[in-house]
Amino acid sequence: MADFIRLNWKYLLGAAALHVLFAGLFALTMIQMSLNAPPPQLAIQAVVVDATQVGATSRKREREREQERQRVQQEREQAAVEQKRIEEQRVVEQRAEQERQVEQQRRQEEEQKRAAEQQMMIERQDAERKRQAEVEQQKKLEAERQKKAEAERQRVAEIQRKQKEEAERRKAAEDARLQNARESELQRQLAEEEGLMQARSSTAFNEYVALIQDQIERNWNRPPSARPGLQCNIRVAQSPNGVVLSAQVEQCNGDAAVKQSIEQAVLRASPLPLPSDRRLFERNLILVFKPSE
Repeated sequence: MADFIRLNWKYLLGAAALHVLFAGLFALTMIQMSLNAPPPQLAIQAVVVDATQVGATSRKREREREQERQRVQQEREQAAVEQKRIEEQRVVEQRAEQERQVEQQRRQEEEQKRAAEQQMMIERQDAERKRQAEVEQQKKLEAERQKKAEAERQRVAEIQRKQKEEAERRKAAEDARLQNARESELQRQLAEEEGLMQARSSTAFNEYVALIQDQIERNWNRPPSARPGLQCNIRVAQSPNGVVLSAQVEQCNGDAAVKQSIEQAVLRASPLPLPSDRRLFERNLILVFKPSE
């Protein structure tokens, strides 16, 4: 109800003014009629009536009543015209109010639309700024990761370079050590071979071999088939302490019995004499067995 009065107060005020106008016109009409009413007459009064005067008075009153009727009719028509004008004005004002409300609603909707579009634009800008910030942050993190990866790669490369240099240095040192060792060993072997050759070329080696041959001959049981001028080559394998490991007669001018007797003599002669110079010791010997007659 309050909203209806607030929205249509102009039309309600116009209707109230129209009713007040009608009431005023009606009151004025009633007052005028009471003023023009003939004075009251006595029920019984004796007067002398002039017919001419009575006729004129009647016509005058008739004219006055006609004028009053016309005036009332004119006022009624004016009131109707005014009422129609007020109604038309009310319709115009209602239409204008509706158009105003429609225009206000349209403006509100446009304002809301603009506000929504502006809000959407702000949100898009915020989202774009956020996305750009995330992209920048991602780029920064990627740059830091690449920087760390590059630093780690350089660190690993430096470690590998140092390890390679250290390995090369160690290899060079080991190669030098091995080379020195090989050279030392070669020199030692050459010295040993030279010493061995010198020792074997001396009388000591011949004495060593003669001791072995004498011990074998002392342990040899001469078979009946042995002929004078017997000479056999014997391959003897011995341990470092002179124990005979094997004995085999190779070239020999004797028969099988002679060969067997020589091999048994070698086995019985074990352990064989050792040289005074250990360089003269040979694990594998080829002896010439040539017994005295």
